[in-house]
Amino acid sequence: VTALGSEQVILQLRLQQRRTREQLVEQGIMPPLKSPAAFHGQIRSLERARTENFLKHKIRSRPERAELVRMHILQETGAEPSLQATQMRLKRARLADNLNEMLAQRPGPMELVEKNILPVDSSVKQAIIGERRDSSDDKTENIAILDSLCF
Repeated sequence: VTALGSEQVILQLRLQQRRTREQLVEQGIMPPLKSPAAFHGQIRSLERARTENFLKHKIRSRPERAELVRMHILQETGAEPSLQATQMRLKRARLADNLNEMLAQRPGPMELVEKNILPVDSSVKQAIIGERRDSSDDKTENIAILDSLCF
């Protein structure tokens, strides 16, 4: 008796949650009340045929692989598809290593001032260059002064 009662409760809940006829008509599941069912079926089959034709046209007119590679949509690679992701990770890691190496080799602010790449007031520049020739012990102090002036 309990199982039968719970099934009735479940059935009533599902009936309350079902979509209305208007929603079913809007979604194209049921035909509208004002038109016959056969007419609704013809409209749906025509829509399907139109969609099918559109997709066939798109597939026929899609660009070749070489064109997609030229437009940078696909990657030009000789690796198998299963290895392409690994190949891309390796390439990115190599690029990151090269970038870190180049960043480590870039010149500091003192060198940029000496080569006239970084603009500084001429008196400050002469003082920095003169102090650098006199003593190399105060390098950190000179860099701090230069950083406060330039950046």
